[in-house]
Amino acid sequence: MNVCMIVHNNATKDGRVMREAHSLRAAGHAVTVIGVPDPDAKAPIEYLDDGVRVLRVLWQARAYRKLLWTGVFRALPVLALIGLVAYGLYRFARWSLAPDGALARAIKAGSAAAMKWWPATWLDGLFKVLIVVAAVALLYLLWRILRAYVGVLWTSLQMQASEDDTIRRYAASFLRDGSFQGEFPSIKSRIPDWVPDSLLEMVLEPLDWFGGHTGRFSLYRYRSQEMAALAIKLRPDVVHCHDCMALPTGWLVKQELNIPLVYDAHEIYEAAASRTFGATDYYTRLHRRYLPKVDAFITINESAALYYRCAYPSAPPAVIIRNATDLAPVEAYDGRLHRAAGLPASEKILLYQGGFTQDRGLPTLVRAAPLLPDGWSLVMMGWGPLAGELKQIASRSTSRTASLDESAGEGKVRFVRSVPARELLSWTQGATVGIIPYENNMLNHWISTPNKLWEYPNSGVPLIVQPFPEMRRVVETYRCGWVLPDELTPGAIADLVASLNEDMLHRAREGCRRFIERDSWSATYEGRLLELYEKLALRTDASKVKTSLSPATAASGL
Repeated sequence: MNVCMIVHNNATKDGRVMREAHSLRAAGHAVTVIGVPDPDAKAPIEYLDDGVRVLRVLWQARAYRKLLWTGVFRALPVLALIGLVAYGLYRFARWSLAPDGALARAIKAGSAAAMKWWPATWLDGLFKVLIVVAAVALLYLLWRILRAYVGVLWTSLQMQASEDDTIRRYAASFLRDGSFQGEFPSIKSRIPDWVPDSLLEMVLEPLDWFGGHTGRFSLYRYRSQEMAALAIKLRPDVVHCHDCMALPTGWLVKQELNIPLVYDAHEIYEAAASRTFGATDYYTRLHRRYLPKVDAFITINESAALYYRCAYPSAPPAVIIRNATDLAPVEAYDGRLHRAAGLPASEKILLYQGGFTQDRGLPTLVRAAPLLPDGWSLVMMGWGPLAGELKQIASRSTSRTASLDESAGEGKVRFVRSVPARELLSWTQGATVGIIPYENNMLNHWISTPNKLWEYPNSGVPLIVQPFPEMRRVVETYRCGWVLPDELTPGAIADLVASLNEDMLHRAREGCRRFIERDSWSATYEGRLLELYEKLALRTDASKVKTSLSPATAASGL
C-alpha cells in the first residue's frame, strides 16, 4: 500500500512517527511522511536510509498572507457594528435625558426644582466626553489590529523570501547530484479556504490577540489546507494522521480521495500540558466532528483508550500501540554523560531527560538537588522554555549551599544539552536512576506513558515515577524502579534517592531488562500496527473490486 502519514512537526524528531513509518516500510509498504520545517530540519525533502520519504511543506508565507486578508475583512464588520451600537446608545440617551425627553418630563412632573440638574449644556458636555472616550477606545482597538496585521504582513514577506531561497537551494542540490526523485513539495493549495471552523475563529481570535497570539486558529486551518493539498497530489491508499492537529488535514484528504483514514492519538489533547486560550474547546470540537469518521483509531495506552471510549462513544475501538522502543544491545558506557556534566566517574546521577516545560515538576526536582545524599548529583539533559528559570533556581540553591560549605563547587545540579535521538541511549546509560516527576494537575499527565518510560530502562537505568496508574503499573509489574509519594516535594525525592542501595539498584536493573524484553516495539506493538494495516488493505482491495463491478453485478453479490 501507498501510505501517507501526516504530522504537524518536522517528523524525524518524533520517535513514535518514525517507528511506525520504518515498520510499515519494512513490511513492504511505500511510506511518505508529510511534516513541516523547523530550525532543526529545514530541508523540504529528506530520504531516510530504508526508503521512507519525508516531505516538509513550506506553508507559513501563504498562510500568513491569507490571515492578513481574512483578518481585515473580519475586522471591518466588527468595527461597524461597534460604531452602530455606540451611535444608537448615544441617540437613545439624548432622547431620554434631554430637557424635553421622557426622563426629564417624568422628573418635571414630580418636582420642577429637579430640572435644574438637567441643563442641556451639562448634558451635551457629558456626552461629548463619552464620545471622545469611545472614539479613543475604538481607535486603540483599530491600532492594535492594524499593528498585528502589519507585523503579520512583514513576517509573511520574510518567510516567503526564506522559503523561496530554501526551494532554490535544495532543488539545485537535487538536480546537481542526480538524487532528486518524486515531486517537490508545493506551497500552492487547491483546498477551499472556507471550512466550518470559521465561526470558531471569528469568535476566539479577536480575544486571542490580547493573549499574545495572532490568528492561531486560522493558521491551523491554513496549514492543514497546504499539507492536505500535497497529500492529495501523492494519491495514497491510506492517510495516517498523528496528533489531533493533523486530524482535519487527514479528513480533507479522505474526502477528496475516498481512502481510509487512520487517527493516531499520542495523548489526550483536551487535557494537555500546553493548553492555552481556546485550545481545549478547539480540540474537543475537532474530536467530536472527526473521530466518528475515522476508519481506524490508535492510542497510547489502556487509560487513554478508556477516556476516548467514554468521551466519544461513536469513535472506533482503539488499538493500543504504546511508545515502546526496540530492545537495544547493552554496550560499555564511555563516560560521555559524566564528562559533559563535569562530574567524576564515581558520582551517581539522578537524570531527567526531555523538554523543560511547565507542569512537569521540574522546579521541584531542581530544588531537591541540594538535599541529595553525598555522591549523588542531578543532571538535567534537554532544553525548553523553563531552562532559564531552572538555572536560576539551581544557582540560588548553589549559593545557599556554598555559604555553608566552601567545597560545594558548582553544586548538585548540572545542565547538559539535548542530544540526537540516535545517540540518546549512549548518554542515558551513564545515569544511575532516571526520574519522571510530572505533576498531577491534569488528566493527560495522570494517564501518561512518555517515551522516557522506555528510554531509561532500555539503557539499563531504573525509574523513579509519580504514582500515576500507567507508570506505576510498569514499575510494580516488572520491579524496574520506585514510586514517589502522592505529594511531590523536594524532600520526598531526596529521601527516596537516599534510601537506594546497591542491591536495590541491581535488582531494578534486572527488572528494566525484563520490561524491555516483554514490552518492546518489535515484540508487541509492531505486530499490532501491521495487523491493522492488513485489515485496511483487505478493505481497500474489496472496495476497489466493488467499484470496478457494474451496479447490477455488485448488487447481486457476485
